[in-house]
Amino acid sequence: MRANRWWRSAPPELLVLTALSFLTRCWRLYTPSERVWDEVHFEEFASRYFSGSYYIDVHPPLGKLLYALTAWLTGVSGTELAQNVSAPQMRLLPAVLGSLLIPTFWWFLRELGASRKVAAFGAALLLLDNAVLVQSRFVLLDILLVWFGLAAVAAFLAARRSTGLARWGWLIGAALLAGATASIKWTGLTALGLIGLTWLIDAWRRRPAAPRRVAGELAVLVVLPAAVYLGSFAAHFALLPNDGIGVHWMPPEFAATRRGNPAYRADVHLSFVGEVAALHRVMLTSTRGMSAIEQPAASPWFTWPTAKHRIRFWQGIGDSAAEPRSIELLGNPVLWFGIIAAIALFAVALTLRRVAVGGHRDALVLLGAGYVMNFVPFAFITRPMYLYHYTFALVYSAALASFVVGLMTGWQNEDAAPWRFASSRARALYVGTLLVVLASFVYFAPLTYGTALSERAAAQRAWMLESH
Repeated sequence: MRANRWWRSAPPELLVLTALSFLTRCWRLYTPSERVWDEVHFEEFASRYFSGSYYIDVHPPLGKLLYALTAWLTGVSGTELAQNVSAPQMRLLPAVLGSLLIPTFWWFLRELGASRKVAAFGAALLLLDNAVLVQSRFVLLDILLVWFGLAAVAAFLAARRSTGLARWGWLIGAALLAGATASIKWTGLTALGLIGLTWLIDAWRRRPAAPRRVAGELAVLVVLPAAVYLGSFAAHFALLPNDGIGVHWMPPEFAATRRGNPAYRADVHLSFVGEVAALHRVMLTSTRGMSAIEQPAASPWFTWPTAKHRIRFWQGIGDSAAEPRSIELLGNPVLWFGIIAAIALFAVALTLRRVAVGGHRDALVLLGAGYVMNFVPFAFITRPMYLYHYTFALVYSAALASFVVGLMTGWQNEDAAPWRFASSRARALYVGTLLVVLASFVYFAPLTYGTALSERAAAQRAWMLESH
């Protein structure tokens, strides 16, 4: 009965968007059957948790642990992962989380106060982005990072409008999700940073508040993320008790704790704190050491909003040599440039006082802060960076663009169903915009799914200046 009531109460547009999200992310998921881009690294890392052979990566371990769990649940052996044998079942995890990203984005916008029209509009835009779709189909980390991070912020927003036990429940959920985000990549700390900053502003506004409540909430937002983060490292060390290629990067006393190492001694024990501290020093050193490496697929951070440098994830041959197949990380150009145009137009309209923000100032500030926090810090990173590092910032920019378009068109003032409009002109603008984005998505879809194209057709789709 509860499930039936849930299905009946869920907005139809949310159900449709969720179904389309799973369809687009899971269609031809096992094609190509060979490994794509960095799948070779993350599948190999996941294999180490089966063999117990110690390894080191520049990112925290939770993402690789989740992939190891996926392998175990889908019956993929560690031997398969360690060898150059494709295990496309591993793509189920990013496909599921990438599919859930669309309804989560809808929920995120609704928690910010977006109308049903604006939330559906924004979720449809994100659904039709080719770059987000590509990352949702392969064994990579960024789509995991984005889903956990967006879900964390959305849960915190739900906590803001809740009271009593519901508030504590949402707050705990937000803290756990934020901890998981940081445990996948350090850049995921932006989710916790945005939550913490918003919480501090809220605490300042509602002063004087009950000191016990404030202290309790602060403890939740500090202790739980730290527990998740450290817990991922505890699992990492526990599942890797043997000697491995990563041991020589660690201090000599660490080698004595790994079975199979010539220096192994059963009576030597290194504390968990010592292991974590040593590994973090190695991770930082390795990250700095990557600064001197040149990667042809890398791109400067300031080029990302226009997706100037696409990345070729995979290349194959169709039925004939004249019909190449490739999978490219490239954004939907109508969407990416449309986001820039929408925000610029809103800034002009706001300056000329042609549009009113009303009670949505906090939502716009939060979205702007989320974008800045997930984009500007990359300006200070010297290691090679890639277009996919922009994914989380893109999500915030898409939310911001959807919100400001809703304010400029009046869609934000109408909380009716997305298919009901006050005028035929408003309907034409709404539907027409989505159709143009859809047409662009379909046009570039062969480079998203790796279907065969003639050389001429492939060249026509090379809208960005560089591809590697």
